Amino acid sequence: MGLKNAIKRVSVPAPAKINLFLAVTGKRHDGFHELVSVLAKLDLADLVTIDRVSEENHLSCKCVGADQLDGIHNLAEEAVLLWRKRTGIKDGLHLTIEKKIPVEAGLGGGSSDAVATLLALNAMMESPLKQNDLIDLSAQVGSDCPSFLIPGLCVAEGRGERVRSVAAPMNKHMKGKSVLLFKPPLGFSTAAIFQALGQSEKFSISSEVVQKLSNWESQNLATDKFLANDLELPVFEKHIYIPALFLEIEESFSLIPRLSGSGSCCFCLGNDRVPWSKVENVIRKAWGEETFLTRTHIV
Repeated sequence: MGLKNAIKRVSVPAPAKINLFLAVTGKRHDGFHELVSVLAKLDLADLVTIDRVSEENHLSCKCVGADQLDGIHNLAEEAVLLWRKRTGIKDGLHLTIEKKIPVEAGLGGGSSDAVATLLALNAMMESPLKQNDLIDLSAQVGSDCPSFLIPGLCVAEGRGERVRSVAAPMNKHMKGKSVLLFKPPLGFSTAAIFQALGQSEKFSISSEVVQKLSNWESQNLATDKFLANDLELPVFEKHIYIPALFLEIEESFSLIPRLSGSGSCCFCLGNDRVPWSKVENVIRKAWGEETFLTRTHIV
């Protein structure tokens, strides 16, 4: 098993995600939490490029736009190390990640970069790994990594490693929808937020989650009634400025803001008729000019 001699460089986009739905139904024996989530990928994306270098076993990474992620502690390099262990391939590699997705935002940027790295490596291989192997490797990197191997919207269960596509009609219905992302100028710790939720033990009821998901996928429940995130509870208790802004947006524009994952990035779904510039002005007035704001679409 080795790499194709003719391929020296491969670039793969790494899309951001939002959690349209995230229910935590309890604690697991392995220390993780049991969850059900619906993830939508966006056209906001990093770009991961892998270059082969002559020195065997060499591994380096440059993150353009996020220098703090340079080095062996980012998930993309961890993905390479796991891939080398699985394949035995020792070719020298240099990674360049052009960051567009903000860090500590709940947008899955690090996980998506890791999966894009695996896909780029797979494209370079003489005998590519199968989908199940990629899912297994990605799950070792991070709980939400497997979702980036599924095109379109997907459902993630367990700790995030069990993934499937959302029903085709709903996938088609959601594709192309406008999304406004907005993030305060700070990040949140995912581990701390899950810990706080675990201590409260305010978990969703599994049977109700399954029914709600089924109703939405069969288009018997509107998306604005489906949007939910159990992690908002511990976040809102600590960061009261978020629900205050959510209420203002909902009352002024009839939009339903939500936190993505563990945050700190939030989102609104809408369409091209929404007065996005006015919404953005309200957000900047509340959170300041350093607020991350961008308009994107579900892919």
